[in-house]
Amino acid sequence: MAVPEYDLLGPTLESGHLLELLKSCGGRPALVWIGGAKTDEGKRQLPAILDILRTRCPRVPVLYTFSRGECLSNEGPWTRGEGARSFFLDDDVLDAQGLRSRIEEILALKCTPVSEGDIYWGRGMDISRLRQRLHVLARGRLPVVLLGATGTGKSLLAREVIHPNSGQRGDFVCVDLATLPKDLMAAHLFGVARGAYTGAFQDRQGAFERANGGTLFLDEIGNLSDDAQKMLLSVIQQGCVTRLGEVKERRVDVKLVVATHENLGQRVQQGHFRKDLYMRLNPAMALQLPELVDRTLDWPEMVEHALYTVLRQPCMQVELKSYVEPHGLPQDKVRVVCSRRVPASRSRHLLVWVPPASMDLLRTHTWPGNFREFAMWAENALWLSLAEAQEATGLVRPEVLVLRPALVSQWLQRATPQPQEPATPTHRVTIRAHTTLHQVASSCERQYFEALYLETGGDFSLMAERLLGDGSAARKVQLRFNQLGLRVRGFRHIVTA
Repeated sequence: MAVPEYDLLGPTLESGHLLELLKSCGGRPALVWIGGAKTDEGKRQLPAILDILRTRCPRVPVLYTFSRGECLSNEGPWTRGEGARSFFLDDDVLDAQGLRSRIEEILALKCTPVSEGDIYWGRGMDISRLRQRLHVLARGRLPVVLLGATGTGKSLLAREVIHPNSGQRGDFVCVDLATLPKDLMAAHLFGVARGAYTGAFQDRQGAFERANGGTLFLDEIGNLSDDAQKMLLSVIQQGCVTRLGEVKERRVDVKLVVATHENLGQRVQQGHFRKDLYMRLNPAMALQLPELVDRTLDWPEMVEHALYTVLRQPCMQVELKSYVEPHGLPQDKVRVVCSRRVPASRSRHLLVWVPPASMDLLRTHTWPGNFREFAMWAENALWLSLAEAQEATGLVRPEVLVLRPALVSQWLQRATPQPQEPATPTHRVTIRAHTTLHQVASSCERQYFEALYLETGGDFSLMAERLLGDGSAARKVQLRFNQLGLRVRGFRHIVTA
């Protein structure tokens, strides 16, 4: 298939010229190629060119070629518009063959859905590059390393993207190494022969054998024990696994995917992870997964996608039915919208509306649990909103289910861990009668100094930190200690009393 290639950023290109190019290919090009702007005039024209492009052919895939010196961000003009799929190629290493293969790959992906399983890819440049790299690495035989904070979807990508695209027809096996005791890791991964150790009453397959012909996902690879690291290195190099207590090697064909939230390179330098195993895991091609707060371009679509995912759950279908039936609404036609105003509904279909105030709360939340926390919010928000609507009487528009800001704010506040104030130590003092108030105060202060001296082990710096918030004021505290009639030399009788 011949693909017309248009460099839309020539130094003299105007919007009229762009319209002529689009008209020459019937207004529906198979692909648009935008080269890097080499002049200031070209850079100024880029936003206008992309506006025209998104208006005339919003669904056409776009290939961007930029040089390494050009700074790209998720807020650039190339992120405008919805629905189009953006692809990126480094102009500094561009050649004819590489460009041709990239165009053929984009055209092959053109008819595939952007969303795969429970994943919303979005329009961000970083997530687009991640998606492309995932599909390439999935087809290879080398291990894949996924890096990212807790809740960024490492296991989801391994199960829903890498495994289906790996060409492996076997099972997907997931092992969370953070939940396994160190002394049982090797047995769990590589299997056990009967009698290998006390309690091994029968032969047992390991995770590698169960995943033979499929994909093995090892989560939190940084927790792998030293013995298991040695055995894993041998399996990767030789493609064979040996059960504990045996010498027989068993051939295994496994697509290995590992994940961690730690810095594996740093653990290698600290001596906690084998360097040879680290190099075998293909670290140069490790993929960094973005956190939820970094997906600034995709908030409305991500919210809609998460809510649609919850609506498909069987338990939610039961709850939804109990709400729509009394109001005469169809259960099979539910629409989720994130907009400034409630959309006008021509037919009585249920609308799940997320108002702007609720969206602002979601955008400004820190989301320490990332996408895992986000999925929990979506499910709770729908449950609570449905329960609230069912208890309400005299609804003006029962076909509109509003995720109210008050409800969203309440859930986010309860989900956020609150910092605990450090416990303030207390000491009991006894007030005794004296002839003057000054003597009463000095007695209380003396008792407190005695207790504090015992608690800190006689360290006046710690006492100064506790009393004045300044450990360097130890001399001042010691002078007051002496003024109260207390002496370090004679303090032993207090300890022994």
